This record gives sequence, C-alpha cells and structure tokens, in this order.
Amino acid sequence: MKKLSLVALALCAGVPLLAEGPSVQVYGILDTGIAHVDHALNFSDDFVVGTNPMLAKGVRTGATGMFNGGMSGTRFGIKASTDLVDGWKAVATLESGLNLPTGRISNAEESLAESGGKSTAAASAVSGQLFARGAFVGLSHATYGTLTFGRQQNLMYDIMVPYDATGLSQLFSPDGFSGSFLGGGVTENSRVDSSVKYRVKLAEAFTLSVLTKVSGTKGPDATAATGCNEFTLEYASGPFGAYVGYQILNNGITYGTATNGSVVTVTTPTGTASINSPGTIKGTVVNTKDIQAGVKYKFSDVLLCFGYQQFKFEDPSAGDAAYFASISNGSQYAYGQQVASYTTNSIGTAAGNPDKEQTMLHLTAAWDLTSSLKLMAGYYDVKVNDYSNGAPTSAKGSNKADYMSLIADYSFTKAFDAYVGLMSVKTSGNAINAANGWIAADGYDTTKNTTYGFGIRYKF
Repeated sequence: MKKLSLVALALCAGVPLLAEGPSVQVYGILDTGIAHVDHALNFSDDFVVGTNPMLAKGVRTGATGMFNGGMSGTRFGIKASTDLVDGWKAVATLESGLNLPTGRISNAEESLAESGGKSTAAASAVSGQLFARGAFVGLSHATYGTLTFGRQQNLMYDIMVPYDATGLSQLFSPDGFSGSFLGGGVTENSRVDSSVKYRVKLAEAFTLSVLTKVSGTKGPDATAATGCNEFTLEYASGPFGAYVGYQILNNGITYGTATNGSVVTVTTPTGTASINSPGTIKGTVVNTKDIQAGVKYKFSDVLLCFGYQQFKFEDPSAGDAAYFASISNGSQYAYGQQVASYTTNSIGTAAGNPDKEQTMLHLTAAWDLTSSLKLMAGYYDVKVNDYSNGAPTSAKGSNKADYMSLIADYSFTKAFDAYVGLMSVKTSGNAINAANGWIAADGYDTTKNTTYGFGIRYKF
C-alpha cells in the first residue's frame, strides 16, 4: 500500500510539469475520390495525385481511377511548440505525404522510373522522403517573427495559398497541381532543402518573408538546386490583400521519365560497364528567375483573386554545365532512382537565341452560397514564348494553354466535406502542334483535355 501511495504522489506531482512541457499536435488531411481524365495513362500507385489533369501528349485514351488529393494533398504530421522566455517559443514540424488509395508514401520520382509510358508520372518535390512535405525547427515571437531551419515550403507556394480562390485544388487547378508554378519554375523546388526561412510583420498590415538555401549539393547527391534566394511582401487589411514576390534559382534540377529497361553506362572499379536498368529517370538543369504578384478582395460572401507570374529560364553557367556534362550516365541516383543522363542545354546558347519565358495570369472566385456550400471557379492563361532560334532540341517553340475550373464543395462539418469538380484545358502553339497537335482517327483531339471528379476530405 505504501508503494502505491508513493506512486500516486509522484504522478500527482508530475501533473504541473507535464502541463509546462511541449504542446504536441498530430494532424492530417485525408482526401480521395474517383475521377475520369479524357487523355491520361493509367492511375499511378506512387504519384502524389495519382493522375495528371494537365494535357497528356499524344495519349488517345482516357482513364478512370481513384485519385489522391483532389482539393488538398493527403498528409499527416506532427507540430510541436514550447514556451521559452519573454514571449519566445521553440517550434517544429514534421509532415509526410501519403497516397491514400494505396497507403504508400508518395513518390513522384519512383512513378517516373516505373512508368515507361504505361501509367501517370510527373515530377514533384514529394518523392519518397519520410517527411517530404516539411521537416524544420526554429524560434517564434509575436513581435520579432519566426525563424526556421530545414526542409521547408517555398515562399511562392506559401503566398499563393490565399491568392487562389480554389484553394490551390490539386486536381482542378494548374496552380495546385503543377509544382512548377509553386516552385518558381522548377517543380522539385516547391519545397527547399537546407533552407532558412524568416517571416515577420513589419507593421500592422505588412508581412515580409525571406528564404535562402544554405548549401547546394553536388556529386552523388546532386538531387536539388545549388542555390535559391527569394522574398515575398504582403499587404493585408480587412477584405483586401496584395503581394509581390521574387526568386532566383541556380541549377534547379527537374526530373522526367526515361525509358524502362534502358541501357546506361556505369563506372566500376575496373572501368565502365553497360547495364540494363529496371527503371531510370533523366534530369534537366536550369536557372530560373520568378516574378509574381497577386491581389484579392472579399465583399459579402464572394472572394475574388487575381495573380500574375513570369518565369525566365536559362541554361546553367558554363562551369556548372561542364560539371553535369562530366557525370557518367547512370552513375548517380536521385531520390533513390538511377539517373540515366543530365541535360544542361534545354534552352540554347546560340547567338541571338531568346530566353525561354513563361507567364501565367489567373482569375479565380469563390462564393459562399450558404454556410455549408461553396462554389469556386477559375481561369488560368499560360503562355510560353517561341525560343526556337538556335535551339538544340526540337521541343522548343510557342505554347499557349487556357484552363477553366469549376468546383462545388459542401461541408458537413469543419472536419468533413464532399466536392465535385472539373477542369478543362485547350492548348495551341507550334510546340504543341509539332508534338501532339493532331486529331486521331477515333475522334480524340489531343490539344484538349478535361478532368471530372468527385471526392471527400477529412481533416483531423
């Protein structure tokens, strides 16, 4: 009895200590449903979204399947904070991306390696890392701001969340689906490794955010950009908000599908050897500059958002290009996948060759029809200039894509909602016409694509 009393006393004594300890929150979003895409390969078990609602070049047939994250990316995570002194807090976040239809950790690069033109594949920053969506720690103060270190979401991604009235829907908006728009021109840069981020309120209505990548990676670990610097400045007061943002990215690497079973040359202790790879990926290295701005205004139950982005793409510097050109095919792995080759001249360096520029204008709106039912719509105009003068590859030229989105979302509670939506795209331009601008004999027009779907979302 005496021992039990001592244990009870110790537990009671420990209660205030636990109350002063860290605050830990386990959270997540589970979002899935069924969709049909007019032109698409089979749904992927590994790809972040499961399907690709953008234009599928040269794919005549459609696909129906279960997607992953129509409105929000499926995720689970842990947030922690601890009060320190004088209003300071220690903060930390770990967040994973999950493929709900299969229970796997989302891995876009594995989908690229496995695809071989048989299933959906696209690049993403979420590529098999345990905490692909974020892993960072830092300090926070209501007056002096928040300073964090680790793998963090790009500032361009951060700022666009409240400036797209569709909520950056993954399946029904190009903003939400394409990490290129969120990563300053390079999909894998939508989340930045080895980064320092600082956010502070300069005045009652102004917020400044800056991010820098501390260290680049080369050699066997050349999987991400070697340099990234960016800032955003936002003004938000009442129903009105506006922002500007700028980013410079050096040696950003984006990956694509290489043919399954391709033969690559690898370095061995005794020389070189050719092997049959069960699946490889290929990398393209570019420098980018991103300028973007947006405004939003909410009156009564209607939210209107307008945004603009301009990406400028350049080949890497001569020294960096020489470095990547010297890498033996198949000698490196990125995100666990074998890299068949790197391309460093995707833009072109011939005299008089124009830079590649991509712009996007978007206008989105959301209407709270009732306290439970929200209607959303969006128009996105994407243009790429003709930069074929002196181009080393045949894929260059003009490209124009117009996207239209419609979504209806019904919230049963704050935690659970159901939605239906569609997104259509129409493309034109000499690059598209050269690649897939033909109408197949069976009636499929591959300059157009439409995605239809319905889903459910649970937040905890």
